[in-house]
Amino acid sequence: MRRFAPRWSGLALALCAGPAASVQAQTALPEPRPLGRELPAFEASADPAQAAVPATLDPDGVLSLSDALTAALLGNPDLAAHAYEVRAQEAAVLQAGRVPNPKLSMEVEDVLGSGDFRGVRESQTTIQLGQLVELGGKRAARVRLAAAEHGLAGWSYEARRIAVFSETVDAFVEVLAAQERRRLAGEALALAEAMRRATARRVEAGLASPAEEIRAGVAVDGAVVEREHAEHELETARTQLAVRWGGTDAHFERASGDLADLPDPPPLAELQRRAARSPELARWTAERESRDAALASARSERVPDLTLTAGPRYLAGSGDTTIVIDASLPIPLWNRNEDAIAEARFRRSKATLEERTAAVRVATEVSTALTALRAAAEEAELLRTRVLPGIERSVTVLQRGYEEGRHSQLEVLESMRRQLEAQEQHLRALVEAQHAAQKLERLTGAPLGEEKP
Repeated sequence: MRRFAPRWSGLALALCAGPAASVQAQTALPEPRPLGRELPAFEASADPAQAAVPATLDPDGVLSLSDALTAALLGNPDLAAHAYEVRAQEAAVLQAGRVPNPKLSMEVEDVLGSGDFRGVRESQTTIQLGQLVELGGKRAARVRLAAAEHGLAGWSYEARRIAVFSETVDAFVEVLAAQERRRLAGEALALAEAMRRATARRVEAGLASPAEEIRAGVAVDGAVVEREHAEHELETARTQLAVRWGGTDAHFERASGDLADLPDPPPLAELQRRAARSPELARWTAERESRDAALASARSERVPDLTLTAGPRYLAGSGDTTIVIDASLPIPLWNRNEDAIAEARFRRSKATLEERTAAVRVATEVSTALTALRAAAEEAELLRTRVLPGIERSVTVLQRGYEEGRHSQLEVLESMRRQLEAQEQHLRALVEAQHAAQKLERLTGAPLGEEKP
């Protein structure tokens, strides 16, 4: 599938310096990480006059995970905002390379005085063209800083793209879980109604007390309440999923997927290696470049700029014309930009510490998420293969035994309650495993399966 996400890597920005000179700044954005890079994503227009809010796809029918991800990556407003920030930084790089405009001035002297200087007979008219000449490498430092900020914007876009991908998967998992809870609630209601019918037959036959029929009716009412609660939870989950693609309401029929389809994660060492290339950690290379560029820019400001002006002067009294040339240079006596340089150094030191903190945090989160995934997957498998089958057989045997008068109603109701609890525990373990798997993919920026080049 063709990818429509913004790719401005290798963009050559021509920075006009005037009629006789130009400078080029190469800016490269990070390549998309493996996670979801085959899916289309919002592309910001290079023409600011054509900037637009992304269209909401609003999928309907049976919704697959791929459909949900496509709708989110193309329609998520926050991701679109990051795409336009990249375009804005492109323009900032262009602007940073511009030289100051020349200055045109006119000065008239010796007019409206007294004696020989009455009127304009002895006036002197000077027309000058001035140009500020930036020294100390200010322009190059400014372009370097802007290019570094452009690279950071690219990393922010990529990090947000992966975040939207992960948030959409998590929301999709919640919809699948809510659909399953509604199904289980329907089955529980059917069991409760079957129990009530069996109890009513025994009461009519004089084999059970009316209290048992009342108790069975209460169990049915409780199952109805649980089913309604499951319906509301499902509607909330559907809306939360629609929000990912900028919608306010969900119009799809149902989500299609299997919560039990859990990935087999690679070893911790491999996950840590992948995490080092994820946007959360790889972006610090661009961050260091930005801090170094800010320091270089602050240092360049210590060098004063030269202002050159030249132009003709007309002497009205004699009719002669002369040329006036002027050069001025500020004296760096009181301000040598030392405080701005100190600020840039402090911010660079701060970035170094933040990078180390981020590395420790990501490593810890990867380890924790991997442990959570394995634990939840093992719990779900144990419940599926051993606990649930045993409880289901127990409910069947007890129901039959109750109808035959060999077991009490309370035993049956208790077994039904335990079955519901085990089913919810199994579903919760699957959801926790899915969320842990998605967190690992977000932290590493890659699918948990075999990494693609």
